[in-house]
Amino acid sequence: MYPGPRRKKLWREEKERLLKMTLEERRKEYLRDYVLLKDIPTWMEDMKSKSESDDENTKEVLQVKKSLSEKVSLYRGDITLLEVDAIVNAAGNP
Repeated sequence: MYPGPRRKKLWREEKERLLKMTLEERRKEYLRDYVLLKDIPTWMEDMKSKSESDDENTKEVLQVKKSLSEKVSLYRGDITLLEVDAIVNAAGNP
């Protein structure tokens, strides 16, 4: 890699190039398969699918936490495959 100012210039040029691309153009440059965020069910959607087999307990949880559960998703897998703008590690040290 280039040292100092040259590296910064290349980074900015690459950022500008990527920002000018459409989503489809960017997807063609991906090196691996990816996971769309819309394909990951929200907590609410996940609970609804489970509630078909469960009973009253699940329905109560759905009613109490509806607003949060419509915004939160749980994903198990390689987070670097998610098609998102950023991945943030919010874990803190005690």
